[in-house]
Amino acid sequence: MVAMVSVLLMGAAFVGFVPQIRKYHSHEERLKELRRETAREENQLNDLRVRQDRFQNDPDYVKKMAHEIGMVEPHEMVFRFYEDDRRTR
Repeated sequence: MVAMVSVLLMGAAFVGFVPQIRKYHSHEERLKELRRETAREENQLNDLRVRQDRFQNDPDYVKKMAHEIGMVEPHEMVFRFYEDDRRTR
């Protein structure tokens, strides 16, 4: 009788802990995901800091970035070439 009660109590305790164990594993996975996300965000922030430093201290970089967005110096001339795709007409 005592053995049966002990087995029932241990079974009930086990059934009670299973959801907690699953919850723990779920939280562990979420924590890993958040750490990966934090690492990605830190890398992105570091890249932005490097770019900011280059904008502040590297005039050639500023000129290159300005050219990439279409800005030109007063003595420069811009040529734009458009593709003429006559197959669509």
